[in-house]
Amino acid sequence: MLLYHFTQYSLLPTSNHFPSLLYNQIWVRNYQIMEEAAATAKEAHAQKKLTGQTHSTSLIEIGPRFVLNPIRIFRGSFGGQTLWQNDEFVSPNVIRGQQKREKGEQYVRRKGAERSRKKRKEAIVVPDDPLADVF
Repeated sequence: MLLYHFTQYSLLPTSNHFPSLLYNQIWVRNYQIMEEAAATAKEAHAQKKLTGQTHSTSLIEIGPRFVLNPIRIFRGSFGGQTLWQNDEFVSPNVIRGQQKREKGEQYVRRKGAERSRKKRKEAIVVPDDPLADVF
């Protein structure tokens, strides 16, 4: 399946993909091979003297680049024996669950602080002032 997607198109012989594996991710860039012929015979002769060819070739990035972060590679198209597994991959659901747990812990700490503050306030007893009724 990967071979099908990353082969060169027969209709676009000057276009090519260059996938590379880096940090457990597949980076794909699309390039086009441009061959430019010299406009005049004099330029063609000068070009042939310099490079040995009458035309110049350059590589231009034309397409969108994208990054694939594979989780598993199976023997079959969509199932079967696992050939490779990305151990560094963390599911977004796990990350979201950790964030919710942290928020829940913050709530518990805040409510605990409120209870302890209420207990401290209740524990503070101001003695009656004997001079309060003088005036």
